[in-house]
Amino acid sequence: MKTQTFTVKQRTTVSGLLKANLLGAGYVFVQQVLKRKDVKVNGARVSRDVPLNVGDVVQVYYADNALKSWQPYRMVWKDHNVAVVFKSQGIETSSLTGENTLERLLGYTAVHRLDVNTEGLVIFAKNTEAEEALLDAFANGQVQKTYLALCFGILKKSPVTLTGYLLKDKETGTVMIDKEKQPGALSVKTVVEFVRPKGEFSLLKVRPLTGRTHQIRAHLASIGLYIVGDGKYGKAELNRLYHQNKQCLCATEIEFAFEPQSLLYYLNGRKFTAEPTFI
Repeated sequence: MKTQTFTVKQRTTVSGLLKANLLGAGYVFVQQVLKRKDVKVNGARVSRDVPLNVGDVVQVYYADNALKSWQPYRMVWKDHNVAVVFKSQGIETSSLTGENTLERLLGYTAVHRLDVNTEGLVIFAKNTEAEEALLDAFANGQVQKTYLALCFGILKKSPVTLTGYLLKDKETGTVMIDKEKQPGALSVKTVVEFVRPKGEFSLLKVRPLTGRTHQIRAHLASIGLYIVGDGKYGKAELNRLYHQNKQCLCATEIEFAFEPQSLLYYLNGRKFTAEPTFI
């Protein structure tokens, strides 16, 4: 049995702390150690995901082989400027406080992020010039990302462009999407297309036209399409009924449309693709 001890450096939650500091500590791992009460906060055992404050001491106990077989990433493609990596579930892309992130493992700079429990393609810059070119491309809409999501429910019209306004709750780390604009809310736009049925679920192709926190997960949930295995925006009773605890969302394609004067113009026309692990 292994024991890990952490002192909290900034406000977070038990799940956030473990995911940021233990390689492979994704949703399933966190739920298991909490269910067994194998987490102590300031000496007291906890069985749920509680908030943590600066200075709290957290101990977690887990079996020696609980995280061994898990691989955090695989390299898809790289050259002297850019690396494209397939990120596994259970690791942060980048973090100010987490030691175990793809950025630190690779030694490259992430120019965008995927949620801890979302798998798929992530782009890294290997030098300052490439970083600037990639950030400019993202800011100017010159990078197109496509996802596949396995969902409960049926998309009644396909394709459909979802719009709305996203508001983030800083206390819970969740977002909500509303049709009406509220103070502090950001506009969101997501294109969704039905691909095929998969058993009792629907496989959807999703293209976010804006890049907001948890956009895809929250936008699909707002129209009753809950991503299978999503522990935050999904349907807990359906996940339990179908024994699903792995979030079925994957960034499967990346395409570039750099300006001719860009350092990375040579990447135009190249499409990077990856297959989800859940289909």
